[in-house]
Amino acid sequence: MKILISSLAVLVCAVGISRGTDFVTPKDTLSPNGKFGVLVPVYDENADEDDALRNKVVEAGSGQMIAVLAGNPPAFDRELNHHGTGEAQWSADSSLLLWRVDGKWNPDALEIVKIGADGHRLWQVDILKAAQQATLARTRKAAPEKYAAAKKENAGSGRAFPDGFTIDVTTTAETVGLPLEIHADLTANPKGIDDYPANLNSHLDAEVTKDGKFVVKSFSLGERDPQ
Repeated sequence: MKILISSLAVLVCAVGISRGTDFVTPKDTLSPNGKFGVLVPVYDENADEDDALRNKVVEAGSGQMIAVLAGNPPAFDRELNHHGTGEAQWSADSSLLLWRVDGKWNPDALEIVKIGADGHRLWQVDILKAAQQATLARTRKAAPEKYAAAKKENAGSGRAFPDGFTIDVTTTAETVGLPLEIHADLTANPKGIDDYPANLNSHLDAEVTKDGKFVVKSFSLGERDPQ
């Protein structure tokens, strides 16, 4: 599911937070109880990745901030150059938000936020960062020579590709709950080029626990079995 924002989908608009940028809270980001939503910056062609623009979880009525979400570049209110708009997936009781922003090869952001009964943030986990770092560390340890060769071959790929690798991070649950299963798939050759000089693949499974911990369950070199 992707969030497409139109004039009918806008609930809140706050002006002038950074460089005169407008922010909106799309209806598609609202929690089931209607109390919370995600504030996103309206597209500004003059904004860039270095601007302090972030998506924020807010109280829908007052606009009071609950949590600042990770992810750079931020999710503007339109799809742009392989970068999607944000997707808010809530638990049925509105206590958990799973926030995802799609990118070309891997998410631009994937994060979970736990909100207490009093409307305050209890904890949050940057799933994308945690899964990518855990996968990189284990891959480097398991295949140091291939890792170094792939890192050298892919140097300069950009910060969306840590150490030059593409690391897709996904969840499989249809509903948001805890523990939340996480899957990470690393490759040095996302385009599948034949005779690539630095092929290296690995995959990792993890979970976010009920108390907000990121726990690795398994790791293996090679591509994931599609079964």
